[in-house]
Amino acid sequence: MPALSVVIPTFNNLDVLKQCLEGWRTFGGADVEVIVIEDGCRDGTAAFLDEIGASEWGRAQLRSVHLDDAPELRCTNAGLAAARGGLVAAWQDDMFLRAGWLVPELIRTFRTYGDIGLLSLSRGLDCYPLETPIDAWEDLIDWRRLRSTIGPGPGNWFRLQEVDIVIRPWVVRRACIDRVGALDEAFRPTEWDEADLAFRIRQAGWRVATCGYERLGAYFHLGSTTISRAPSAPYLARVLENGRLFYQRWDTTIAAAHPRHRRTWVRCADSSAWLATTRQMARLGAGGGRRVLTS
Repeated sequence: MPALSVVIPTFNNLDVLKQCLEGWRTFGGADVEVIVIEDGCRDGTAAFLDEIGASEWGRAQLRSVHLDDAPELRCTNAGLAAARGGLVAAWQDDMFLRAGWLVPELIRTFRTYGDIGLLSLSRGLDCYPLETPIDAWEDLIDWRRLRSTIGPGPGNWFRLQEVDIVIRPWVVRRACIDRVGALDEAFRPTEWDEADLAFRIRQAGWRVATCGYERLGAYFHLGSTTISRAPSAPYLARVLENGRLFYQRWDTTIAAAHPRHRRTWVRCADSSAWLATTRQMARLGAGGGRRVLTS
């Protein structure tokens, strides 16, 4: 059985998906299974998956699931249901694994720290009570209400930071999903679904953490290079609706829990990961406060 199942939804993004799978083939190691959720692609993705699935690596470590016109949330849930690993990663097809040390570190982390239920590999967010009404999308990301973090620097190079909620990519214990359920499809098509999952996991007794593995060079997120593109008005309207639902569910919990101390954990890195960290610190600078994300 694999230690880690990686769930990758994809739709008509073949060239990018090829780079994504090559990263997992090259750096994933033998403890990983990759599950691609092919969402009715019309660009040759299905044929490509058949082809790579017949390769030595594909036969051993690649599986695919076909859906038709399903949102990312439902695709991720299909992958969670199909996953066999004790850990499951919610990945995206424009994320390219670049370091062989990441998967072993993740496995050691969850084995060492039994209180961590879910770990973000980019950044997390902390929620704070704010009585100002949520009338617009901008109200959801008001810094007084929602603060993005990888923990205070320079310690954030060497440790994990407890947070309230996360964004993709993240890794979750299979036991957490078995206990609290998968992503709630009330948040379709996407956005705030993983925040709700994080709160349910915390409510069940586990902690939620983050570490800036993208900044550490463990993977490259192509989407990070285009994040400044303005979202469409319909998309922001859906996000607003989902954000309101999240806060309706969890406002009381946020008010009660926000003063607590957020725990930290030392990374379970090996020598190659520490060497890579040192090089990244030299290249990017050893600073990095709470608001430094992936610079």
